[in-house]
Amino acid sequence: MNSQNLPTIAIVGSRGIPANYGGFETFAEEIAVHLHRIYNYDVTVVCDQEQFITNNKMTEYKGVQLRYSKYSKSAKAIRFYKDSIDKVVEDHDIVYSCGPAGGLFGPLVRYHGKIMMTNPDGLNSKRSKWSWPIQMAFRAFEFLASRFSDWVVCDSKAIEEYIQKSYRCKHTKVAEYGAYRNEYMDDTGVTRAVLSGYKLKPNGYHLVVSRLEPENNVDVILSGYLKRDRKLPLVVVGNLNDTNFVRDLQKMACDNVRFIGGVYNKKHLSILRAHSASYLHGHSVGGTNPSLLEAMGSMNLCICHDNEFNREVVQNCGIYFKGSSDVNKCIESVENKRGDLTGKREAALLRVENYYNWENMAAKYNQIFLNAFKG
Repeated sequence: MNSQNLPTIAIVGSRGIPANYGGFETFAEEIAVHLHRIYNYDVTVVCDQEQFITNNKMTEYKGVQLRYSKYSKSAKAIRFYKDSIDKVVEDHDIVYSCGPAGGLFGPLVRYHGKIMMTNPDGLNSKRSKWSWPIQMAFRAFEFLASRFSDWVVCDSKAIEEYIQKSYRCKHTKVAEYGAYRNEYMDDTGVTRAVLSGYKLKPNGYHLVVSRLEPENNVDVILSGYLKRDRKLPLVVVGNLNDTNFVRDLQKMACDNVRFIGGVYNKKHLSILRAHSASYLHGHSVGGTNPSLLEAMGSMNLCICHDNEFNREVVQNCGIYFKGSSDVNKCIESVENKRGDLTGKREAALLRVENYYNWENMAAKYNQIFLNAFKG
């Protein structure tokens, strides 16, 4: 507990900050920095061994304390969670785990008289990329996290309903992720130069930004796109991993379907988002998706797979597809400028600015942490 009677917070389970990998890392950075800057929390983030090398042993970042596990999350995830908790459990009031595997060690946290919170992430147990044994392992993690955590903090109402229904878990809270307004939405010489490097023009392409995995429905999107001759090309951003699924996708490549691999330059990716004619989001498993929020913050026209997670986030600010025929119709609407698509773009941006912003999410976490600490 700090001098202002605020609980001290330790965030474990992300690879670490500054964020340079994915959604949990961005979450850990944004929430930790905002809680410290706005509310004066003492926050520690435990980073993995790879981040220790990247950070050159840095021990503080924007007022957030950094500690390091001797394990890599990608190589030894369970040991990473255990070691991370060991490093913070004695001198922090609340241990917050990014990912259900951290919940395995809830009894250890409780033994020290501290509060265990777990974010179960999306529904990894339902991801088709995993084998049946791995899916069962994730279900076990979800079950044990619901039993061993004082609070399960879900990133969407739909995830909360799943956790409550599947594991009879009632000690749940909801706090989503945030995003920013894209700063590269203006048509400038800089944006045109970056787009030119990809042989693209502003508002002259459709965009997919996704891990190329079955549950993200990139194959459905490509099949729908290829049903007609198109005015605009489809650009797919995502790592071209050596898997059967990716190889099958690449067979669909043509002059108008362009796989450009992963784009790790944040400025370039922001510009690609900001100047697409549409953003196609096929994710079907998981809660509030950071990539979708970034698209909304870029005032994209969001064409989303029709499921409870995407509808909760986008609501009426986008259009939806169930199969490839729907994708075809959605793209035709965009290219032929049917309907009030500009209004949906503007509404999506406003939804990020008015609700899915990091200040709002930090305020939610402030209340969650205070209420848990006060009992």
